[in-house]
Amino acid sequence: MTAGEIRIDPISGRMAIIVPGRSARPNEHAIAAPTAPAETGCPFCEGNEGRTPSEVAAFGPPGRVPDTAGWFVRTIPNRFPTVTLESPPSTASRSVSDLEGVPAVGHHEVVIESPSHAPSLGFLPVDQVDRVVRMWRDRVRFLSAQPEVGSVTLFENTGPESGGSLWHPHAQLVTIPRPTPALEEEGAGAERYRRTREVDCAFESVAAAELQDGRRTVIDSDGFVAFAPFASGVPYEVRLQTRRHARSFAEVTDDEARALANHLRSLLQGLLAILPGASYNLVVRSPVAPAPGLDQYHWHLDLYPRLVRPDGFDLGSMVAVNTVPPEVAAEALRTAIAAKR
Repeated sequence: MTAGEIRIDPISGRMAIIVPGRSARPNEHAIAAPTAPAETGCPFCEGNEGRTPSEVAAFGPPGRVPDTAGWFVRTIPNRFPTVTLESPPSTASRSVSDLEGVPAVGHHEVVIESPSHAPSLGFLPVDQVDRVVRMWRDRVRFLSAQPEVGSVTLFENTGPESGGSLWHPHAQLVTIPRPTPALEEEGAGAERYRRTREVDCAFESVAAAELQDGRRTVIDSDGFVAFAPFASGVPYEVRLQTRRHARSFAEVTDDEARALANHLRSLLQGLLAILPGASYNLVVRSPVAPAPGLDQYHWHLDLYPRLVRPDGFDLGSMVAVNTVPPEVAAEALRTAIAAKR
């Protein structure tokens, strides 16, 4: 591919311009690889349990006392939450309905993925990543059952460009009382896709098309498929999902958790082999109760490397500009993953 190309995501309808030539342009704002951070004073490290809110869940050996050392994975409320169950009444003006706010009610949890300060998730032993994935699944399952929860967003911020504030490997879960705009957009797009193409699941249909094409496929193994989406909005973006239809991440089985741990670990190691020190965001969107456009949703994990900052065109047009064609990204990731085996 030599010329730029406008691509449309077949489900969300979002537009991306794939412009490989722009990756060679001068960049005065290049992101330097971070130096290894010190663990001094980290509240998430084992032995500092008293510096965090009391845990709401943990994996550890039998007989371990809560909020003490000896844990494998630990979940706590976020000390600086985006949403809370005790949100104050809205102070927004109620004279004009379009400008009326509502309380930000919800849960905000932190999953501490390792007792040790390093390494990051992709370089933990696979048994530990398996524990992390099962904790994610269990917390999504628990939060989805709460009456005040309308959607659960699971995410991880890693590296200085990701928006994260602590280096210690951890993920977060945030709930709000209604489906997020991202879920609504994908749900509406999936329904349009299903009606137009007369398929049962839009996400599975797109994955099947990616597998048939093959150029953007990264993984096809153990009931999972990973691919660089056709209209990837950022360089080296990857989507990972099950072949088995499952609406919510809460439905992940123990066997799937183990396979997901292996594949996610491979993807992260492959990405960081290509781009050492790269920051990234990892996101799992999960609907809660059946809702219009979401009854045939299929959970997925999206990996977004944070290699470039959006400029005025991206923000003003809401059109992503991607300087690494997904075909090139997928080939590089396949090669990097194969070299790690």
